[in-house]
Amino acid sequence: MQLSIERRIYRFALIATLTMSLSACGYHFTGKRGTLTPGVKTIAVPFFTNKTFEPRIENLFTDALIEEFLKRGKVDVSKGEDSDATIIGTIKSFKETPVSFDRNDRVLEYRATVTLDISLKRNDNGIIIWKTSGFSGYHEYTVSSNTATTYNNKIEAIRKVAEDMAEDIHNRIFENF
Repeated sequence: MQLSIERRIYRFALIATLTMSLSACGYHFTGKRGTLTPGVKTIAVPFFTNKTFEPRIENLFTDALIEEFLKRGKVDVSKGEDSDATIIGTIKSFKETPVSFDRNDRVLEYRATVTLDISLKRNDNGIIIWKTSGFSGYHEYTVSSNTATTYNNKIEAIRKVAEDMAEDIHNRIFENF
């Protein structure tokens, strides 16, 4: 049984399209080391500087970044004097913005927004390898009639912001995102 010319053209176009789409350059992770220079095998993550009025927020961000580096295992985390490089973090701002209200104009939900300045410095020569300023993230949290519950929700939102930003910082340093 012979195929008509139209069917042959259609079949050829379909095969060509599938072949091109399967062999095209798609989005993928390359696994390259990003901006981290050779010879950096250990990184120190000292406590972030907190320039906000939010108490102990620097602990959440420092811990989240250390945890991210430990989890990924691309470099070791060590004390400052033993490391090849140091991440310097400054929490520039913390803001709470109401995002939803009930019919009596009481706040039901806030957005916690944090802005950081981060840099990665070589310890042997003091050169800044990587830097970003005004880097921000946010997460919403609900308000409760119980102030302790609201406070816990706020801390959990800040922790989630810290974890998200720590992952993003790691990716930017290592994968050039």
